[in-house]
Amino acid sequence: MPGSKGLRMRTERVENLVDYVELIAGLAEYTVNFRGAKDPVEDMKPSIVRSWERNRRIRADQGLEQRLSLWDYEERLVEAFKRQALPFLEAVPQQHLNWLAVAQHHHLPTRLLDWTRNPLIALYFAVSQRRTYQPVADWCDAYVFAWQVSDNPDSPRLTLPLDAIAAMRPQGEGMIGADRPSEPDTVMLFSPPIISSRISSQEGLFSFQARLSPTSFPDLAEKAGLNVIRIQIRGPARLGILKHLNRLGVESGKLFPDLPGLSAHQRWVAEWLW
Repeated sequence: MPGSKGLRMRTERVENLVDYVELIAGLAEYTVNFRGAKDPVEDMKPSIVRSWERNRRIRADQGLEQRLSLWDYEERLVEAFKRQALPFLEAVPQQHLNWLAVAQHHHLPTRLLDWTRNPLIALYFAVSQRRTYQPVADWCDAYVFAWQVSDNPDSPRLTLPLDAIAAMRPQGEGMIGADRPSEPDTVMLFSPPIISSRISSQEGLFSFQARLSPTSFPDLAEKAGLNVIRIQIRGPARLGILKHLNRLGVESGKLFPDLPGLSAHQRWVAEWLW
């Protein structure tokens, strides 16, 4: 059951696309969000946490003390974005969460963690390989996290309604909330306005905590009793899965419907299939 305290996350292992589809077929009657990850710990942290931790390592390597807490780091970064982004925006966001969605879309680190309602899209982001060439036998395992939000299909459980989105604002000490304070560990879902075709094509939504924390989502999920399955995909199986997803139209040209997305897909086809 979603939200059962003490619920342990289970791991399922798949060898190919058929195994994966058979596994997620059992979730068809539930509301489930999916997220692909290369690293099952680091990639499940919000990008603002990863950026802050990188800042700490950089300063440590230079023999400097850490100046900013995670909360101060987030506040300063988002404030700088708001001050300087206006000339580049067609419309100015009116709510704080919408500002975060715009910032996330343009690659600024935020507390928002990307999810998708489409399990094949999450699988693509998990198994895709865009780095320097490696023999397929050396590819590391990849992961998809399937978060069962509700036992009912198409449920709005945990998803903020529009009036609540408008009321959410920073409250200090890393908290985002409305007039009535939230519990610090509360996890909420945010379905942003369609600010770009990418959000629509990726069937995207975001999760975030009421109080920003460096905790990786799997640890947070177990603490909060969220019903999450960790699906592990063997590294050598990733290329075969990518080829099957390409035939099904799940590829960067569709997920990033612009010239960079098209170019990335054509390059992948040329290098791996020609």
